[in-house]
Amino acid sequence: MTGYAGAEEGAVAQADVPVKPARQTQQAAHIDIGDLRHTFQRGGMITMALDGVDLSVQPGELVVVVGPSGCGKSTLLRIAAGLLPFTSGRVRVGGRDVAGPQTDLGIVFQSPVLLDWRNVLENVLIQLELRRLDPARYRERAMSLLADVGLAGFEDRRPRELSGGMRQRVAIVRALIHEPTLLMMDEPFGALDALTREQMRIDLEKLWLAQRHTLVFVTHGITEAVALADRVVVMTPRPGRIEKIIAVDLPRPRDKAVITSSRFTQYCDEITECFMRYGVIRY
Repeated sequence: MTGYAGAEEGAVAQADVPVKPARQTQQAAHIDIGDLRHTFQRGGMITMALDGVDLSVQPGELVVVVGPSGCGKSTLLRIAAGLLPFTSGRVRVGGRDVAGPQTDLGIVFQSPVLLDWRNVLENVLIQLELRRLDPARYRERAMSLLADVGLAGFEDRRPRELSGGMRQRVAIVRALIHEPTLLMMDEPFGALDALTREQMRIDLEKLWLAQRHTLVFVTHGITEAVALADRVVVMTPRPGRIEKIIAVDLPRPRDKAVITSSRFTQYCDEITECFMRYGVIRY
């Protein structure tokens, strides 16, 4: 790993793991977006949300989209998931044009949206019921995933008995239970306190390293983006365009030695400077 020196290099090296790079240039893109434009119209008012977005995400890659409120981050995610028809451009997932809701994916929103009358396990398994799959076949996987996110022993609890972070962990397991190749997360930790949010980030990285699904994560947080991403997609204020895509050359797992390194700070500064140029951040 380049860019480290002296004692810092030794500290970061201990955090490194022999993980094969996620990006494989010879592979077809898992997500292929070209010249994407989208406008919203209400009454006589037209608002351009996205303007000329080009983005390619490789299989097994963890891409984080960061930008200010209203820049079209969530719109971009929903279009790629097939939940929102777009105005013009090209959107392909898994080699197929997106013309409606995608089935081979899991999606997690800021709110976990759990059913109060179902316990944790039942909330996870509802994903299978909706897909007309046999929940009994996935029960063992559900129990294993719940253990992976620290919820072993909570299978019979109701959502009201869980903390905000625990409820969001249930939502993540629900999104993964059917073994999707693609996971999309729209500010999933936005409503959590700082400590819970950081632990969720750590746990999500561990889960991703074990599963290696393609993951697209939307956030407002600069440090969260750098801590998670293979690449960070920096978006401009509305209409949303991609200002810069930054490859994050840091070892995994991104533990304390990594996130306190000067290289980590340099990546955060690079993103901050992008937002300063647009007046999103002013000192």
